[in-house]
Amino acid sequence: MNNTLSEKEIADLKETLKRCSPETVEAAIRFRERHDPEALRAVVYGVIRRYQPANVGLRLENAGDDTSLIQDLGLDSLTLLEIVLTIEETLKIQINNEELKEIRTLGTLNQFLKNKIAGATAAPAAKQYSREHIALVLPQQPPFLFLDTAELGDETVKAGYQVKGDEFFLAGHFKDEPIFPASVLFEALGQAACLWVLEKAPKLLSKEIKTNHIFFATLDGAHVYRKVRPGQQLTFEGRLVKLRDPVAIFSCTASVNGDRVAAIDRLVLAFGEQLVPEEPAVTTPAVTPPPAATP
Repeated sequence: MNNTLSEKEIADLKETLKRCSPETVEAAIRFRERHDPEALRAVVYGVIRRYQPANVGLRLENAGDDTSLIQDLGLDSLTLLEIVLTIEETLKIQINNEELKEIRTLGTLNQFLKNKIAGATAAPAAKQYSREHIALVLPQQPPFLFLDTAELGDETVKAGYQVKGDEFFLAGHFKDEPIFPASVLFEALGQAACLWVLEKAPKLLSKEIKTNHIFFATLDGAHVYRKVRPGQQLTFEGRLVKLRDPVAIFSCTASVNGDRVAAIDRLVLAFGEQLVPEEPAVTTPAVTPPPAATP
């Protein structure tokens, strides 16, 4: 359904987008008149491009859905607010503060706007975790913590780790050719799955799961496809297959730049106080009194 804009509406639109490209203005008019979905993306990218600092290495044309608006595109919180205000005025929508908190990547922004325009409720964004936050949740701690970042979905976990090259185990694995150990790849996948269980399962199962009450149970179908070397960025992904107290089953993959390097067909975690081994009772040996002295 077409809705031809008046001359004043077009003039107001040009004023709102006065520092954006002519292509962005044309896309905004096209969207407002015909609700062209392709025009929506052009408007969003055009507005972001207008505000993106010139000295940022990653340009918008090279960005993907997982590109962070703040970390990758160099947008601080104030600039991001300006972008949102411009998009609101251009598209004639309103984004409240709670919704704004969930918009962290280019993909979540695009999907949110599509849902908003369609009148749908946007799906909750995956919760983001820093290395410091992860360390507060997991029992594993540095130097045996192999997750730098993580995000949790309803049934998924995605985490990242930068292989720095100074990890303690690389000094001997292997001589003159440091290779990230397969066992540590599987450990990292397990840590990602543990994070999901500790953060998501308590609410789903209506029970408390203590940090020190989660254990690796079984690991089936473990595969390694490529070597991982210092300097590479690892991505760990896990998908929940089944959750039933006291176990959670995942399928997991590890990749570098989209190329799969390892996978686990079936990773089983067990959790709960009933799995914690009881400490043996400590008994005090009987003390035999010394014989009485002979007078």
